[in-house]
Amino acid sequence: MKLSTIRPLVAEGEAVENHGEDSYFVRTSDSGLFFMGVFDGCGGLGGRRYTGLNKRTGAWIGSQAAAYAADAFVKRGGFDFTLERAQLLQRYIGKKLSDYKNKLEVSVGVQVGGKLKKSLPTTVCMAAARQDDSDINLCEFLWAGDSRGYILDDEGLCQMTTDDIDSNEDDAFRNLREDGVLTNVAHGDGDFVLHSGTRYVSRPSVLICATDGCFAYFLSPMDFEFVVLDTIISADSTEEWLELLGKRIKEVTGDDYAITISCLGFGSFDEMKNYFSARRDQVETLIKMQENASEEQLKILWDQYKPTYYRYTLNMEY
Repeated sequence: MKLSTIRPLVAEGEAVENHGEDSYFVRTSDSGLFFMGVFDGCGGLGGRRYTGLNKRTGAWIGSQAAAYAADAFVKRGGFDFTLERAQLLQRYIGKKLSDYKNKLEVSVGVQVGGKLKKSLPTTVCMAAARQDDSDINLCEFLWAGDSRGYILDDEGLCQMTTDDIDSNEDDAFRNLREDGVLTNVAHGDGDFVLHSGTRYVSRPSVLICATDGCFAYFLSPMDFEFVVLDTIISADSTEEWLELLGKRIKEVTGDDYAITISCLGFGSFDEMKNYFSARRDQVETLIKMQENASEEQLKILWDQYKPTYYRYTLNMEY
């Protein structure tokens, strides 16, 4: 079976067993549509626990509710790569989060949220791809917060989304060193922004959605790319790849994580390994140059890597 015809792949993990606040969904259709997403419940904003829901936090409820809402929207045939549909999806997710908030207020007898809190807050990062008989994918990314969407091809990893934080939203290297404050997440209190944009991307390629537990604990964005590529080359199947990828992320991260992956245009896993072999070696060279490097030297390496990493981002449009 071709990789491009199987269900999108998922790896996930919890920092503390049974206390994770990340969620995800994946879906395919007979028309060749792939849709997937990750959702990171914001524990700082939504840390209140609800005894009626096994002491789950508002952050956990928010990520789960948003994932279910997005999946239901797509399942109903509500997605068609237009700005209007993206706006409808935003309203649909917001309505579902608001409905959950209202039900909780009735059950607990107090107002959820507050001046310094958000009710059921969660980041959102979703990606869709439509395949046809050509060598081009029509891709769309939709996001709120600091979970990220990526394209990976033989030119390397490219971040397709922009972090909703109060500084350095366009510099992933600096974001690893400065603790920016989230400025926009999905929640049940009112308006939020679901950014969206489409792009035609050549096949073969890999679409990735990842919560920050996947990438925010590495020395540089190129380390995340290397882990993805190195685990592909080291594995003999998609199942082994996901196992290795999850293990490598868990060795580094201090957070929950969820990552969804769609492999588009590859005839087999061996074909994908061969396709990425040269790129993996290129990135390994950069990784070795990071060893014992000063912060200034790391910044120089990032400046060399950055143009490729952002090669699509500024061209996202409808």
